[in-house]
Amino acid sequence: MGGNRTHNGNNPDKVTPLDHRRHKGTGREETDLIPDESSLGELLIHMRRVRQTVPVNTRLREELRARLLQMQPTEGAGGTQRPGAASTSEGAPQPGVISTGEGTPPSSAQPAGKGRWPKYFWLFPAVLLLAAGYWLWWSTLAPKTLEAGTTSEISRFWLEDSPLEFACAPRGRGFLAVRGGALLLLDQYGNQTGIVKPPGGQSYAWPALTPSGDQLALVRRYETGEAEIIRAAMPAVPLAPEAVPQVERALAGAAVLLKVDKGKNPAGLAWSPDGKTLAYSMEEPGGKEEIFLLTGGKEPVSLGPGRNPAWSPDGSRLAVERAGPAGEPELWLVTPGGGDARRLTGGRQPAWSPRGYLAFIRAKTTERVLTYSRDGSPLFTVRQRQEEIRTINPELLGKRLPKQKENQTLSTDRLLLAPDTTPGGTELNWLRQLEMEGVREPRTLLLDQLNNYQSMHFSPDGKTLLVARRDGGTVTLVQVELREKTTGRGEKQ
Repeated sequence: MGGNRTHNGNNPDKVTPLDHRRHKGTGREETDLIPDESSLGELLIHMRRVRQTVPVNTRLREELRARLLQMQPTEGAGGTQRPGAASTSEGAPQPGVISTGEGTPPSSAQPAGKGRWPKYFWLFPAVLLLAAGYWLWWSTLAPKTLEAGTTSEISRFWLEDSPLEFACAPRGRGFLAVRGGALLLLDQYGNQTGIVKPPGGQSYAWPALTPSGDQLALVRRYETGEAEIIRAAMPAVPLAPEAVPQVERALAGAAVLLKVDKGKNPAGLAWSPDGKTLAYSMEEPGGKEEIFLLTGGKEPVSLGPGRNPAWSPDGSRLAVERAGPAGEPELWLVTPGGGDARRLTGGRQPAWSPRGYLAFIRAKTTERVLTYSRDGSPLFTVRQRQEEIRTINPELLGKRLPKQKENQTLSTDRLLLAPDTTPGGTELNWLRQLEMEGVREPRTLLLDQLNNYQSMHFSPDGKTLLVARRDGGTVTLVQVELREKTTGRGEKQ
């Protein structure tokens, strides 16, 4: 064992270098295997032959690589690959291995952001456009109703046989009212700034200002029974004390629009929105009332029976008050041309806002509970017909009004001002009497109808409603702030 030994005629210390085989494909020169009859050389030769005769793995690898390249093409320079492309550590693709190197998305389930935004970017402006359209519809075309806000007292007058007649000047100039046949001037806060008395034997009634406030129409009555409708040019100044002389001169030089025969009573003067036509009612000696239109120097045009005319904002229609079959007041729509009149709803004293709302007064039966019994049931109650102020929007009803059954309300009918339910002296005295008599069974007190409201007008801008309301032995001029509310889907108007 100590001597040199040979193996198949070769030096046993000679070893075949394997580095050349391991670095095949790296650009190095490949050296053929040295023929060797040793077991190691034969094994290497046999493995090489097997690899060359069975190239299944190589072909499968190339096909898989080609298919992956078709499904996920590379990104250009830099070698960045789409999800699904496999590579070795040197950049060569390997079958079945998903690349997670730098510059490659971690998963094929999440597409690259560069391709996602251009595809869905149109959704952002579309959503903004849809939101803007919905807001425009909601603010302009959605159904709206009128609600009462803050109520404040403007002025107070003693109660007279005739109702309080007043007019509202535009742009906060003040108010005009008639008391005792004289014309009262009030500033925007309701303070009386002056009084214009007519000449002896005359009296003023039913003041009406044009929407611009430059023309004043009045009824001038004489002690002999005749009457006139006159028109005066109003100064474009606030109704302060300095305006009293100007108003006096304007009334002294007023033009006579219509002379009325003895026994007839003109009332309810109302200017059209353009200030060119004057509507009024004429009461005949027998109690018959008729609506007329007066334009310039033309003859008056009759619109049929009615009283208290109110112009629509565009001047195409008028709301008038007529007596119903049972004597209850009703509101009717008529046209200046004298077309067919149509019944609107039950109520009286119409007032049409520049914003399209029609306010009116309606009486309803109310029942108020004054005291309760021990079991919680009503004991003493009061039943009375009281008046309330309601509004409708005829524009939402269309040109043809829907057919209504008796006592049926319109879809746009809504309460604006509720009646006052505070117990008065009559109710308190009745309760005191029942207490003294020891009455413990249910009782109901029936009271006469209470007409709280005398007249009302919208301000020229439609933001406030002026109401003349009875309050004991006085009449209060009340200003009601108004606000519009958009009616939601399914909400009753």
